[in-house]
Amino acid sequence: MSEVIKAEVNKALALKFRKKAMEIYGYRKGALKLALEDIISRFVYEGEANWGELQGKLKIKKTSVELQHEAWRKVD
Repeated sequence: MSEVIKAEVNKALALKFRKKAMEIYGYRKGALKLALEDIISRFVYEGEANWGELQGKLKIKKTSVELQHEAWRKVD
């Protein structure tokens, strides 16, 4: 069973969405529907990160900025 959802969005955003949907799902009928269903399901089911549970899990004395710099040094 399906339901029609109508929304008004910025024209530039809509064009970018259409282009990306076609790149990922192909230039065929139903590509926009698949892309929209994928985006909505991600929005609904992924949920939020519980940062409270993550706080204090790393047993190191470095700040987040120091960790970022270290990670970027490894990438470069």
